[in-house]
Amino acid sequence: MPFFKTTDGNNLHYRIAGKGKPIIFVHGWAMNSLVWKYQIDELSRDFQVIAVDLRGHGKSEIPPFPPLSKGGGGGFDKFVNDLKELADSLSIEKFTLAGWSMASFIIARYYFKYPEDIDKLIFISGTPKFLSENDYSHGQPLIMAKRLEQNLKPVPASRKQGRNYENHIREFCGKLFISDERIDDSKLSEIESLMFNEDFPPSSDVVLQTLNSLLKDDIRDNLNDIKVPTLIIHGSIDKICLVGAGRYMAKKIPDSKLIILEGVGHAPFLTQPERVNKEIKDFLATDFH
Repeated sequence: MPFFKTTDGNNLHYRIAGKGKPIIFVHGWAMNSLVWKYQIDELSRDFQVIAVDLRGHGKSEIPPFPPLSKGGGGGFDKFVNDLKELADSLSIEKFTLAGWSMASFIIARYYFKYPEDIDKLIFISGTPKFLSENDYSHGQPLIMAKRLEQNLKPVPASRKQGRNYENHIREFCGKLFISDERIDDSKLSEIESLMFNEDFPPSSDVVLQTLNSLLKDDIRDNLNDIKVPTLIIHGSIDKICLVGAGRYMAKKIPDSKLIILEGVGHAPFLTQPERVNKEIKDFLATDFH
């Protein structure tokens, strides 16, 4: 079980398998690297596959509060720095960076800061802005986000009345990630075991801080600056990052390919791994130069 120590002294966990062109996978909000099991198992036959537990998530060390910086990277710049240090520690000079949901901000900001490192980008169920505004209708309403934030805040013992942080976040993730998809019970049970594993969930401090960063970040104006081949995979019935967000990104990123999976929700790499893995393999194997 490999770990590496960041320059600010935190032990971060990652998974690594296979040989060949490297691809680094970054998980979404409140999750950890185990969600990429189907991709690690399949893609490692042809590529070097790495999946990291972001600081404060999975088996990675929980840094002293607050775990995230408040710099210009929308609060995600600590994650970007960690990924850079991971790549350097593995002596990886050029790689594909793939991110799910919240990680769309992280991988994009990595590219904006270290474009020379990136060969290709893959956005899975991503968005350039989580909240909707007058000029952007593909996000979530602020009231929904604030309700979620309120439900995740610690409650004094005298006022709990049976409310449980872990149960609430599990219910939220489970319903919205895979709701309305036709999945048989055995497959659903397997997916839930990957999502809600022994390292789920992160602490409420980490979850609230990353949610706060997610609500504030906006990379719409920078999408045109992405100059590497980019794959965008999105489910047509995604209730977290609406499919319109995927279409928006595809229009703004010059060298991009959009794949919309009909009848699929927010976690296509879990619910439709064969299709997603094929799209990723074909994309990685294509020489765009």
